[in-house]
Amino acid sequence: MPPRIRRESPARQDARIRKHTAQARDYWPKWPGHLADGDFCQAGEKGWGAVAQLTKAVATLRGWDHYDHVAIRDTINALADELPQLGDTIDDGLSAAERMHGNFYEVYMDARRVQIAMRRVLPLLEILWDLLPDEYTDGTSFAEWVEQA
Repeated sequence: MPPRIRRESPARQDARIRKHTAQARDYWPKWPGHLADGDFCQAGEKGWGAVAQLTKAVATLRGWDHYDHVAIRDTINALADELPQLGDTIDDGLSAAERMHGNFYEVYMDARRVQIAMRRVLPLLEILWDLLPDEYTDGTSFAEWVEQA
């Protein structure tokens, strides 16, 4: 099922994309510290949060709804359908992100599992990042952009 459409002004759209990318930039670099502190719950949630925020940025750019977990999943699934050559990477990243989000509530992952999930999430973050125009990405990769913060 394609994502639901959401209409907003270009100025509002721009502000929301900038907000979502800033949140992703804030979340992603925090996970290693939480992991080192043994807080696997928060480490994983930072990975999920970065995926959710970049997905919301892409959805906003496309005029798609993104206000709940189902809408985020619908957006990522639509992107996997749109980019079949990247579909497995997108699906793998989404699966890892959703496991980390579930870990927030159940805390069933250990340090090794969180690290594996983060490695699987990063390619999805890069794909989402590449779908945004240079005015938001400065023409850099997601990893480079986060390091510049």
